[in-house]
Amino acid sequence: MNEREFDMLYLSGSPRRNGNTERLLATMREALPGELLRITDHEIEACRSCWACRERGRCVIDDDFTRVILPRMVECDALVIGCPVYFNNVPSQTKALIDRTWAYRGELRNTVAGAVVVGRRYGAESALTALHAFYLKHEMIPANRGVCGFAFDAGEVERDQEAIDAAGRLAERVRELVELLRA
Repeated sequence: MNEREFDMLYLSGSPRRNGNTERLLATMREALPGELLRITDHEIEACRSCWACRERGRCVIDDDFTRVILPRMVECDALVIGCPVYFNNVPSQTKALIDRTWAYRGELRNTVAGAVVVGRRYGAESALTALHAFYLKHEMIPANRGVCGFAFDAGEVERDQEAIDAAGRLAERVRELVELLRA
């Protein structure tokens, strides 16, 4: 399959532009081209728990999440979320995005999904678990166990050959799953 034959979306949950998280996502994008959206470049309000979505079938908050990011998530064939590890979990920007998808249960079903996290030797598993729980809640298809990059200082992830190799394998697995779903 030619990579242009399907719609690949990368979401960066890092507040640092071109930081370690985006460097690992760039490795994936070399193997599997797609659009990169930076969550922090967009206005995403936190879920208000107003429950209005239960009656309307959609979130009532009108922001960049509902206008820009969600439509891309729904139309893509595969997406990868990458983020740093903050206090053994995903950062607040990524969590706000995850929480806001509650109103759209079923719309992401069967989307192939991958997870990339970058941290300092602890907490990566918890962040991956949060991303995979999000994918499973929406009946998405996690491509594999995810990629853990170990880094702190700018550019440090480039010395983590295991993470770079794992990012390449994740890209190939995403491609393989999209091909299988289309067959």
